[in-house]
Amino acid sequence: MQTDFTKKLFLIEDEKIKKIKHDFFQQPQKNISKAEFIEFASHWFLSTKLNNIKGIEQFPHVDITIGCTNFIENICLKNKWNVQVLPDEYSYYALMGKTHTNVGQFEPKVPLIVSMPNWRHGKHNNWQDILNECQEKQIDIHLDCAWLTASKDIDVDLTHPCIKSVGMSISKYIGSWNRVGLRWSKSRTIDSITLLNEREKYNETLTSCGYHVMSNLPRDYGWDTYGEKYKKILQDNNLEATNFFYVAKRQDQLVGLSNMLIK
Repeated sequence: MQTDFTKKLFLIEDEKIKKIKHDFFQQPQKNISKAEFIEFASHWFLSTKLNNIKGIEQFPHVDITIGCTNFIENICLKNKWNVQVLPDEYSYYALMGKTHTNVGQFEPKVPLIVSMPNWRHGKHNNWQDILNECQEKQIDIHLDCAWLTASKDIDVDLTHPCIKSVGMSISKYIGSWNRVGLRWSKSRTIDSITLLNEREKYNETLTSCGYHVMSNLPRDYGWDTYGEKYKKILQDNNLEATNFFYVAKRQDQLVGLSNMLIK
């Protein structure tokens, strides 16, 4: 029996991903325009065959972001940190002084940021209750889909009127050495991300990196490459599956399988 799963959730860093990083720094990279990158990255993010994303056409305003952290912080700053988050969200929010709000106790008209899927439990079993309460209390919802690139069996229905923006990034494959992603918005807003895009003031390394990674890494790479080995590790170690290809559960605790998957 193998026992080298980890309490910390390390990203997969196999030979293919190492080579993508190596080649980015060693080879000349293409300067890509904002419009070309947005079209290319949109196709990559939305081309998953393992998840179902419905209603993205209702979000016509697309901007480049410095990953999902930029997407989140932009919402928080625009609302002077008067935002709400659900239980079991990132410790990031607690570090910034935010406590979670339970379903049924949302404050009216205060934006809600939701991880979709949630890093701890994947799907939100009470999602319809969340939507109903937000509609009743006129609460805008912003979806942080950072974990969607590493997931399967997630349905994201964006057609609900309370959902106002969606963010995705490539960080769950390449980590923090270069962060880039997209924000889809239902309506055009004036904020730091908008201004960054209108003036094209983002670092061009962001778009060059994103284009290089997405050109060389299939959208569903994690599950397509490690799905069968993941199932074998679960069987051999009496672990419970999650929606994420390098994360499992052991006695209700999350464990990382990255080291075991690349052996």
